[in-house]
Amino acid sequence: MKKLYIALLIIFSLNACKQQESELTSANTATQETTASTDSAQDTTAAPVVALPSCQTDALHLLPTDTPTTDASLIKYMQQLQQTVQTQNVQQLRELISPEIRAGFDGSGGWSSFAGQWQPENNRSELWLLLDHLLRLGGGYPVENNQNLYALPYIYSNWPDSVDAFMHVAVVKKGAILREEPIANAAAVCALEQVILKVDYGKSYPEDAPQKEWWHVQAPDAELQGYIHHSDVHSPVGYRAIFNKNKQGKWQMSALVTGD
Repeated sequence: MKKLYIALLIIFSLNACKQQESELTSANTATQETTASTDSAQDTTAAPVVALPSCQTDALHLLPTDTPTTDASLIKYMQQLQQTVQTQNVQQLRELISPEIRAGFDGSGGWSSFAGQWQPENNRSELWLLLDHLLRLGGGYPVENNQNLYALPYIYSNWPDSVDAFMHVAVVKKGAILREEPIANAAAVCALEQVILKVDYGKSYPEDAPQKEWWHVQAPDAELQGYIHHSDVHSPVGYRAIFNKNKQGKWQMSALVTGD
């Protein structure tokens, strides 16, 4: 059921992205239509196109790590992992993860448990989509002064301790659209920056589902609020991949978990 839901979320994400791209490119479309109209009737004046304003909020920003790692072994490892994900090479993936990899907090671990949960040999496994998403977001070092521990995504590794991780999400897409209602063609309120917003589970949609397609979010002062599509945000307690560097200098994925 979990994997089916992830697949449905991916479909919804694509539809929402198409809707947002349509709105964000409306100015170009309007210009082309105006040009065509002018060619056919010089006395026709096109209505001005109003750009979607940026959301005005004092919410904390959470940005990807701006300083790339200098660990050559980690850089090489991430390149190998990215290639493995792109080619969906199960054998290579097994070589890149720890023999004791954790996929949950129930005490189970190891390749058999991991493979049983994710079925990586299936080229339609949601594992490949998830890892690709985390790699695109980028990561960081979650523990200060510990260069042997790395995590994807940066939302988890860079999350401020002063903010409740269970009651907030981070906007991961610059220009993400905040809407008045939980539907792709609902009226747009404004365009968000990469900020941390409080979530209201009771108002998020679907109301009776453990996973949400649309999050109801609000700024710290509660004056700015609305709905944002789940593909534009990430929770610090959502899926994250943890990597450890052993004494031999070899990096391995030691966990792929969600929750706490």
